[in-house]
Amino acid sequence: MNRLSLLALFTAGVSLAAGPISRPVAGYATDSSRTQLRTIFGVPGAFGFSDPLPLPDGVAKIRLAPGQQYALVDRAGTSPAILFLSNGTVDRLVPLDGVMSTADWIAFSSGARSALLFASRTNRFQVLSGLPDSPHVLAELDATFLPESPEIGMVSEDGSLVLVASGPALYRLSSGAPQIVLSAPDIRSIALLHSDRDAAVSANDAVQLVRNVAGRPEATILAAGLHDLGTIYRSSDGQSLFAVLSQAGVASIDLATGDVSTFPTSVAAVSLMPLRNRDTFLISARPHQPGWVFYRDGAAGRTVFVPAAGDNGRHIPVKGGVR
Repeated sequence: MNRLSLLALFTAGVSLAAGPISRPVAGYATDSSRTQLRTIFGVPGAFGFSDPLPLPDGVAKIRLAPGQQYALVDRAGTSPAILFLSNGTVDRLVPLDGVMSTADWIAFSSGARSALLFASRTNRFQVLSGLPDSPHVLAELDATFLPESPEIGMVSEDGSLVLVASGPALYRLSSGAPQIVLSAPDIRSIALLHSDRDAAVSANDAVQLVRNVAGRPEATILAAGLHDLGTIYRSSDGQSLFAVLSQAGVASIDLATGDVSTFPTSVAAVSLMPLRNRDTFLISARPHQPGWVFYRDGAAGRTVFVPAAGDNGRHIPVKGGVR
């Protein structure tokens, strides 16, 4: 039985309340401004976007938790909140007292049980743990000791390990002075591996593997010569990394050997937003335009088309994949 059949069987009982018939929910997507939220429903070969979901009053920005049924949202004039989702619709909104309302960016842990927030206005980090059902502020960290304003970061599932990229280096943060974990120019993405003991870092055209990141880190080059390298994300089995190569598509990098398999995509990959099925990512979704989903199917990589909202009846051939 191929993966398409398994997905159909696995998700057959999940319904989308807004639709006239039961349809599985593959995930969610926001627009570039993070002010609109849409459901992605269906299975590979039959995906579709919903119309924008009605949002509670005051929601100003939506930050989706990867592969989960919730988002952290900013609200105008009041505290942030958790937006819970259910079967493709908005379920409820739960305010978050004591959580910074001016975060420039938020980085979720791989399983989205913790999140790292950074606010340039106050030059501080905040670690939010216990997500989504028992959220609490675990730590407040100072960013004034960093050489430049950080643009990306990563946090462990329990919130105890915080990594941020500032200037040409990756730092481990704690209540004291930041510790340099890796020196590398143009750090673009961070992924924690092996129960959050190690980290993978994309920088320039290489992926570096940092062992024992919470203790005495040791860095080696895992794979090099990866032109237009962008976001990296660990696979569901923890044995490999997925990496955006922009115009070339998506790559899979074996964490044991460094071997690279490249899967050309039908559109330039600009992101790796995990959806609800394992090793399935939204790689492109421009406002008012079709989207594209990449997923791993055994040794193969597939790219599938998601019609724009209101255009779900069109069938467009997809080069090198399924439709």
